[in-house]
Amino acid sequence: MFAAIEERYPRPLELLRGESPLPGLPASGLWLTRPDQESDAMWVDPGLNGAAAVHVLAHEAGHFFLGHRPIELPATPPPEPYEFVSADFLDGCLLGRTRSQEGPHDPEYVEIENQAEAFAFLLRKRADQRARDTRYQSDPLLHRLHRAL
Repeated sequence: MFAAIEERYPRPLELLRGESPLPGLPASGLWLTRPDQESDAMWVDPGLNGAAAVHVLAHEAGHFFLGHRPIELPATPPPEPYEFVSADFLDGCLLGRTRSQEGPHDPEYVEIENQAEAFAFLLRKRADQRARDTRYQSDPLLHRLHRAL
C-alpha cells in the first residue's frame, strides 16, 4: 500500500516505524511534512502489526488523499516534548491531527478525522474484496467454482 501512496505523493515520502517523531504525544500514526528535508514521512507506531498497522497507514493516507494538511515537523528537534506543538494540537482540536480520545473536539476536527477513518475502512474493504476476487485466478477451474459460489 505504501508504494501506491508514494507514487501519488508530490515529494519523496518515507515510512517511519521507529521512535515517535513527536515523543510523548499519544498517537498511533502521523503524517508529517518536513520542509527542511527533501522528504516527508508517515509514521506508524512500531508496536502495531498486521491489520492494525495497515489500518493506521490507510488512515494517514486518507488524510493525504482527502486533501487534509499534514503536521509540520520543526526543523530542529525540540529539546522537550511539545515545545513546538500548539496547545490546540495537544487538546486534539487542530485540523488534521491525532485522533485523541481526550480533550475537546471541535466539529471540523471530528469531521476531518472521521473522513480519514472512513477512507481507511473503505480502502481495506476494497483490498480484501479484490484479494478474494483474484484468489483463484491462476487455476481456471477453481476460479469458475469460486465465482459460482
